[in-house]
Amino acid sequence: MSLTSFLLGIGICHVLMALLVVWNRARTTHVALDQPLPAQPPSVQVLVPARNEESNIGDCLAALRAQDYPSLRIRVIDDHSTDRTPQIIAQHAAEDLRVEARSAPELPKGWLGKPHALWSGSRDVTSDYVLFLDADVRLRPHAVRHAVLAALSTKAGLVNMVPRLLAGSFWERAAQPVIAQILFTFVDPVRVRDPNSDVAVGYGPFMFFARPAYEEIGGHAAVASEVVEDLRLAQRIKQARFPLAYVQATDTVELRMYDSLRSLIAGWKKNFHVALGGSQWFAPIGALLLLVVYGTPPVALLATLAYLALGGSGALGSKLLIVAALTYGADWLGRIALRMTYGVTLRGVRALGGALVAYILCASSYQAVMGRPVTWRGRSYPAA
Repeated sequence: MSLTSFLLGIGICHVLMALLVVWNRARTTHVALDQPLPAQPPSVQVLVPARNEESNIGDCLAALRAQDYPSLRIRVIDDHSTDRTPQIIAQHAAEDLRVEARSAPELPKGWLGKPHALWSGSRDVTSDYVLFLDADVRLRPHAVRHAVLAALSTKAGLVNMVPRLLAGSFWERAAQPVIAQILFTFVDPVRVRDPNSDVAVGYGPFMFFARPAYEEIGGHAAVASEVVEDLRLAQRIKQARFPLAYVQATDTVELRMYDSLRSLIAGWKKNFHVALGGSQWFAPIGALLLLVVYGTPPVALLATLAYLALGGSGALGSKLLIVAALTYGADWLGRIALRMTYGVTLRGVRALGGALVAYILCASSYQAVMGRPVTWRGRSYPAA
């Protein structure tokens, strides 16, 4: 294969991913916000687990208190925080009677922290719907109403609200768009909501359940030891034959998952190996593909410009420049498609992002194969 053919192949990969992102966005369920609610709106209980979330919990609760939904209760479960999280929760509870502060019991053997906190907080819930919300999610004022309308229109046991993925720091802007492109390219919304398909998706930061469905699948007790409990809950919903909704919500739900390189690596490393299942051997192959697909466009363009600047052949250099520019343009087409469809930032060095995601993929798989524990928020769990 010639160099130009290789570069064109990489460019075609980016064009296809851009087209798939747009196509999948079009096939995602859309729920109009101007629909009226029932005369007696269903009740919603929000449960927020919080462990050392002093940088997030205040803004999260402020956004919840600003919701325009009339039948809403908010319960925050402090999971043995060692920072100012409990004090911030208490302040909001004192200011708003809808906010209730609770403390998670001691973590029993066989449980992971987040499932246990949510299970303990959900035991006496009697609302029609229950929303499990992470502290790093930011809601627009109509987000809960959006979720209720989606649940009513789809009759779903679980509503997946596809969020806008925010990225603030350098490494977030490099890596998160790469992960977003992989996710929104290869997750088929039609198969997710098809009751006869075993494809399931669960967006853990915002999980909106019909309470009877949540209870029937066993709640978080059924996924007590699962590192990726959101996916397991979604799978159980489909196995129980409840409808699983996949709803576009980039205008109502925003998520900034990790705010530093360290947390980004630790957060994704605990999850990535699950996507490979029993095919952990594929991790180095996937990593190589990430390096090639995301690293080639800028490297090829810079190398060609350097070649021409050093007096390289005019005809060959011109040909390489055209092909390299087209490949780099295809990479930008992917960025623009993500921005237009899911609000993902255009900024970021995606070549470095691809390299970082490749490293996390291999590290996560190695951790699982070797039986190394996952460390997250000061606790260690089995990786498998």
